[in-house]
Amino acid sequence: MLILHTNKTNNNMENKDNTVNKVDIVFMMRKIGILGIAILLGIIIVYGMGLIVPGSYINEELAIFNLISLIVCGIFCVPSFYVKKFFLSTLNEKNFLKVYFNAHLIPFAMCDLGGLFCVVTNLFVNQNTIYATSGFILAVLFMIINFPRSDDYIKLKV
Repeated sequence: MLILHTNKTNNNMENKDNTVNKVDIVFMMRKIGILGIAILLGIIIVYGMGLIVPGSYINEELAIFNLISLIVCGIFCVPSFYVKKFFLSTLNEKNFLKVYFNAHLIPFAMCDLGGLFCVVTNLFVNQNTIYATSGFILAVLFMIINFPRSDDYIKLKV
């Protein structure tokens, strides 16, 4: 009896009304937005703390790491947009919520990793504010580009 009731419940959950799907999508978009704002806030705090902490620790021998960290930031941030597009291209009505969440979470993580690596390397390891600011702007720009849009569901026609 319990198995029969469970199967009926699962079938009813799979055949959701269109309005319920839209509410689920709006809820998912808000969760993604809050997560993105939290990651952006983390990058901003680390960058701000790096600028506030006084330091005159410029080591000419380690100067190549500054450029390498900026390149690594670009290697992680720029492809994040294409990773999002790839995941969005695999969407269908059945896997929308899972894939849509991952289509934003993975690019956010890529931008966070690249941005924090560049900021920390250039402000805390070997002082270089120009490279740190460039990496910070690159990470924030691609985080904003990867944010969910309110018309994604309509554009994707799932």
